[in-house]
This record gives sequence, C-alpha cells and structure tokens, in this order.
Amino acid sequence: MPAGFVVNDLEPESVLWVKDIPMSSSSETLEIFTDCTCPWCYFMSGRIAQLKKEYNIQIRRRMFPFRSDTPKEGLSLGACFSDDPLVVNERMRNLKETAEALGLPFGSPEMIYNSRSAQELGLWAESKGRGDAFLQALYVAYFVDSRNIAKISVLSEIAAPVGLPSENVDKVIKAGTFKERVDRDWVMAEKMNILVLPTFVINGDRLVGAQPYRKLQRLMEKNGVVIRG
Repeated sequence: MPAGFVVNDLEPESVLWVKDIPMSSSSETLEIFTDCTCPWCYFMSGRIAQLKKEYNIQIRRRMFPFRSDTPKEGLSLGACFSDDPLVVNERMRNLKETAEALGLPFGSPEMIYNSRSAQELGLWAESKGRGDAFLQALYVAYFVDSRNIAKISVLSEIAAPVGLPSENVDKVIKAGTFKERVDRDWVMAEKMNILVLPTFVINGDRLVGAQPYRKLQRLMEKNGVVIRG
C-alpha cells in the first residue's frame, strides 16, 4: 500500500483496530496523522469538531509527509494518479459527491501542491490558538478555490482573516520555527508505519481512515474518554 493512501467510510471493512506502539498520548489526547491536502482529512473535519464537543478530549495533529516530493509549482492530478483523464474525472466525481453528502464546499482542483510550509504554519497557528481556524481556511483555499498553498503569498492571505499576523508568515517559514516539530512528526509516521490518512491514535489504539462518527465514539469508549457534562 503506498504512503498517503486514504480510505473512506463507504468501505465498511476499511477500519483497522491495532494495539501497537506506545505514544505520548493519554486517555484525554487523540493524535491524528493528517495533511491539509488530503481530501478525507477535510471530510472528517466536521466529525472531529463534533468529537471535541461531545468528549473531554484534546486533539493533537501530527503532520504526515503526504506527497512530500511535490514541487512548489505543483503537479497535475493526472501526473499523480493516472494519465487517463477518465480515471481522474471519476476520482473527482466521487470526491464531489462525498463533499456534497457532508454539506461541504468542493471545487474542481486540478493540481496537487506541496503542503510542507502549510504544515509548519499550522503548528504556528496552533501556538496562537488559531489552529482549527487556519486549517479550515487551508481546506477552503485548496479544495474549493484551488489555490497554491505552497506559495508564501497565498499562505499570508489565508492567515490574516483568521487572526494571524500575515507579515509574520514569511518570517516563521524562513526561521524554521516549527521545522523540527514537523520533522519529528514525519519520522514518527515512518516509524509507526502510518500509511493511511487520516489515522487516529490514542493509547496505542489506531482507527484508520475516514470513518463514521460511531467508530470514533467507539474509540473514545474503548479508552475511557469521558463525555462532557
């Protein structure tokens, strides 16, 4: 299975429960291996938000090297998935139908862009208490507006409306403020043999892929996470 493969809840047997490598998580911390250019991570965003409302759980996003060799100018979907336009069109049709069923906007992206800088800025946004807002803005920029999120100018424009100082975006990237943290997440993903996005981990238990909300609830219950009063 290639790195970055994603599964969805239309495949009922795709869920994998694995008790494996101990992590730095506790029964109150759910770690999610993710990337802002993964469509199924975008599609799961509403379920993750609901989980935070229902359970006394902290979310720790772990960055994943999803197509990390993509050049900053991007690659066409055809170059990434298939030279056959019918295959690409079928993939996009399925994604659009899923987004529509979830009530999420979805445009017609034709390119895949490098997300490394966006990942580092995502951690910066979290440190400023704007992590969720910045991530949602990245999803819209990429999946709805088809913007090249590898460009500092684009990331600066995304940052400002969610309350982040856009003039600091270039500084954060050039200084490598969060480079080491992203590097550590990438190494952890490799050591744990993370192949599917999103992957949820708590106390060594994994839930793999975009899954129905009831399976996230089951993961919480298995690990004794308390429902909010």
